[in-house]
Amino acid sequence: MRIGMVSVLCVLLPLIYSPRPAAAQVNPARSQSVRHDEFKPAGGGLQVKRVSSTPEQALDSTLVTLKEGRASQSHLSQELAHVMMRLAENNQQPRWPVVVSFADKLTRELIGRQLNNAQMTAMRECIVEAMRRTGTSNTGLASRLQQTLIGIGIDSSKTQLVVRDFIAVREAVQGPDDSPLVKPNPFEKPR
Repeated sequence: MRIGMVSVLCVLLPLIYSPRPAAAQVNPARSQSVRHDEFKPAGGGLQVKRVSSTPEQALDSTLVTLKEGRASQSHLSQELAHVMMRLAENNQQPRWPVVVSFADKLTRELIGRQLNNAQMTAMRECIVEAMRRTGTSNTGLASRLQQTLIGIGIDSSKTQLVVRDFIAVREAVQGPDDSPLVKPNPFEKPR
């Protein structure tokens, strides 16, 4: 009995205390993510829950939960950070502390605020684009986020703190705006 409990703990504890999203895998037949870090009854007193959702659906759910303020700020912040990491391409994931810092600040400002559909859509688009390499400049994307936050009613000093961390996340994914997307060839003559 004790050996079985130790075995279960050895498997579950790393999942519980992992600073990154737990085992999200892609199901090629349905091309959507499957999260294994949530719970449902599995017999023997253990609970394991599998929820199938795309990262975009998970982000929508998290933003709705933020709007409704149904959970603690720290829980929602962690949930947002995990969803953001799921949105990033594996080879372009920013460092975990950078994402957590942004998620903490954004969650603190949005929890319980009544965002309309346009604001929810704008927030979603900014977060999704921030986590993926696109042709959008970091400052252009940050400006969209800033306008959305101001439209929600967040004061400018708090908006600046959120936007600063947003830019840090974006630069970790795509690099700074002034970095070239294609590295120059040192053997090519300048024109």
